[in-house]
Amino acid sequence: MKLTARLGAAAALVPGSTSIADIGTDHGYIPVYLCSEGICSHAIAADIVPGPLQAAICHVRDAGLAQRIDCRLGDGLTCVAPHEVDGAVFCGMGGSLMIKILQASPAVWVSLHFLVLQPQSDSGALRRFLYESAWHIDEETLLTEDGRLYEILRAVPGKRQLLPDWLYELGPVNWQRRDSLLQRRIDLLIGQKKHIVQGMAKSRTDTSQAIHILEKEISRLEDILCQLQLEKS
Repeated sequence: MKLTARLGAAAALVPGSTSIADIGTDHGYIPVYLCSEGICSHAIAADIVPGPLQAAICHVRDAGLAQRIDCRLGDGLTCVAPHEVDGAVFCGMGGSLMIKILQASPAVWVSLHFLVLQPQSDSGALRRFLYESAWHIDEETLLTEDGRLYEILRAVPGKRQLLPDWLYELGPVNWQRRDSLLQRRIDLLIGQKKHIVQGMAKSRTDTSQAIHILEKEISRLEDILCQLQLEKS
């Protein structure tokens, strides 16, 4: 089967000869692909919503993988036992929700060897949380699908030095390899932060300190953008 660019990029970060739990599996596309391609020996397809899970059950059955993919109704990692799988995949949800799911099932989380994450928002907060929790990013990528920019990253256990704030937002591996979409990511961040500043400026409460912090962040990102442009010239 063929995955979309976004799901394909996430699947590409799953190590071979492993087992995974796909959290928020929707139609079960990722576990079906990974098992049918022989990348994963077995998988758990989990979703909190009965409708999508039923679609995943049908998809798994039609692919002839019912013996290798267990479809479970559950909230996050609560339906997975410690050491039951090697890693977990989270696609199509916000970074803040991913953090909450990991925090809610610490025994399962610490038993995992990797996480593949595709945060729809709050990727900087997610990276910071991982680094502060003695995990780190060992691979990541940026890609576009239907005109939208997506971030996909893989985290593994292991304490590393904490990163500067801006690097949590851009991604350490993205920055190291100077991903071709990095400039677009920076442009989007600058635009988001400027929009927040404009909203704060209209507020009747005192937001001067928060505005000052955001303006410093914008200035830092503009400097980084100039650096990238100079490197390319």
